[in-house]
Amino acid sequence: MIRYVRVERKISTGANVGMKFLARLFRSNDVSIDQICGEIAESTTLSYPDVLACLKAFEINIAKHVQNGSAVKFNILGAFIPKIKATAKETLEEVDASTIKNFSCRFYPSVDFKRNLAKANFVEADLNIKGLQSGETPVVDPETPVAP
Repeated sequence: MIRYVRVERKISTGANVGMKFLARLFRSNDVSIDQICGEIAESTTLSYPDVLACLKAFEINIAKHVQNGSAVKFNILGAFIPKIKATAKETLEEVDASTIKNFSCRFYPSVDFKRNLAKANFVEADLNIKGLQSGETPVVDPETPVAP
């Protein structure tokens, strides 16, 4: 389940300007590489260190290929595609490496991954935290002894 919260935002462009309400993603806890390694180790015959070594090599090699200008494509997940932002010039001769302002990487999900994302279910996040909240005074029973 993907959780969301309802928020009020000022919309300043388009036909419907003004204060509006919309849903925003409520991110759960981030998943670490350690957690992923543990899950893979539990579901396969690989040990945790073997999985960690593979995932670290995976990260290093993806970064290396993207930094060399190559796209890295996976069947199930999608593709990591390098991209640049450059300043436009009047003539071809003015364009050189100094006109490139930014180099980054974009992730494009595969068709199957997009199809699975479209099946996601959404539920509003419960922001009511149980227990004593700041600003509230605790209820003290005079009959109950307090630990020193």
